[in-house]
Amino acid sequence: MLHKYRSVSAKQQGIMRAMVWFLAVIGLGIGPVVGLAQQRLAQQRLAALRLADVWQSGMVVQRGQPVTVWGWGIPGKRIKVTFGRSVTQTRVAPDASWQVRFPARKAAAIPVELRVESGTDQQILTDILVGDVWLCAGQSNMAFPMTGDPSATRTLSGAGYPLLRLWNRIPGAFKYNQSFTTGEVAHLHPEQYFTHTPWQTADSITARPFSAVGFYTGLVLQQALHIPIGLIHVAVGGSPAEAWLPPATTGPQAPFFTGDWWANPVLEPWCIQRGHENLDALIKAGIPVPRDAGGYQHPYKPGFLYTAAIAPLNRLAIKGILWYQGESNALSLARVQQHETLFPAMISQWRQHRHQPGMPVYICQLSSISTEKGYQSTYWPLFRDSQRRMATHIPNMGMAVTSDLGHPTDVHPVNKKTVGERLAREILVKTYGQKRLPAPQPQRVVRTATGWRLTLTHTGTGLHTADGQAIRGFATGDATGPQTNVTALFTGSAVLLSDTAAATGRYLYYGWQPFTTANVVNSEGLPLTTFRMPLP
Repeated sequence: MLHKYRSVSAKQQGIMRAMVWFLAVIGLGIGPVVGLAQQRLAQQRLAALRLADVWQSGMVVQRGQPVTVWGWGIPGKRIKVTFGRSVTQTRVAPDASWQVRFPARKAAAIPVELRVESGTDQQILTDILVGDVWLCAGQSNMAFPMTGDPSATRTLSGAGYPLLRLWNRIPGAFKYNQSFTTGEVAHLHPEQYFTHTPWQTADSITARPFSAVGFYTGLVLQQALHIPIGLIHVAVGGSPAEAWLPPATTGPQAPFFTGDWWANPVLEPWCIQRGHENLDALIKAGIPVPRDAGGYQHPYKPGFLYTAAIAPLNRLAIKGILWYQGESNALSLARVQQHETLFPAMISQWRQHRHQPGMPVYICQLSSISTEKGYQSTYWPLFRDSQRRMATHIPNMGMAVTSDLGHPTDVHPVNKKTVGERLAREILVKTYGQKRLPAPQPQRVVRTATGWRLTLTHTGTGLHTADGQAIRGFATGDATGPQTNVTALFTGSAVLLSDTAAATGRYLYYGWQPFTTANVVNSEGLPLTTFRMPLP
């Protein structure tokens, strides 16, 4: 049985090699980064005063929300923190932690300095901007770097984007179909999983290893809003959604945290297989691998990436979340149905832990890929429809439609520029209230004398097909899927569907194939999402 992560395409291997080579050139090669991370952790244990890793020169802090600064020091010592013209003080707690809070600030492109002092020790951060901060998370299509996007060279040909700042968190242990090395074992402690990397101003060098979807989304937001935008990237290729869940023994996420994760039947077998591929040789060799009551630590283990990537930033004010994930949760009917409960619980918990009940969350719908080369995408149409429904019903959530941007045999379609631009459009409309036309959505379907009338929202000045050909993608069928194609005709903001022998069908389907060629778009070329709706 073939799977996207069991056999990485030559193109993707080239992209990953280019990313590693590029990081090495600029002094962030994988081997050196691991060594530097271990050295830095050792230094931090000895340091009298230090800041949380996110607090660095060149960062963006969130406007309109209180600014929390935190770190560690010598218990009992006084801490003085100066942020621009604001000054506050505190004492280091018995557990060596400290925290201060400053009032909310307006967006500002004029750099601010942060100075932290404790006795003779001090930390000085410069070039801090105030704007909106977005956290980019998910799996490989979010991690897909600018080096693999065909529009990157043109986009990055200028002098850079001084008001767009990037913090690219690099996993210290991540491999396809290979054993981790002994040097990577230290990163299997969640608090040490990511290597130390700097905040950087976006330019032709720094942007290339960064998330392409995140970069293009942030660039559109920055140029539309004219404020600083900060992007934090933490995605990990192949990671299942349950790895991003807060650990819990009760509630809807409890089944994911029952016993040893390698023996948990509710989890994806392929993710467990990856755990064995990465860890079995180390365990057999007698090398100590971190573990707890839930089993060996691994980035695909339930809760691991929440603990490693999300929880450490819960005190950092952000605007919202950009999420591109789902491939690892859409490989079977049971997993798709499971995700219907898992994802809302994850978003609810993230919002609760951040004390932001209305925090915006924007997702990328799964694109398209065929099953003809053995990829397990049979249930992608159902997963895409689940994403559509959740984006409609979960407050402050939006979705970029990407079903028309897939590739028949590649799970990593390279056109991330369009994905990012569509995601940014959703954000500008729903979060920032800009008057832009979003993607069309199915609204209702009613019976007519000759068939059905499907009304759509956000059609603009009229519907048409993306390729100028006849309308494709509509069918009727029962709950198992589409069975009979139906002809369609545009009329204003609606689609008239012809009555055929399938008039008794229970559901109307659109684009209900793993790799869809459905072609309905609105007046600005934005595609209609794939969907299933009950027929009257």
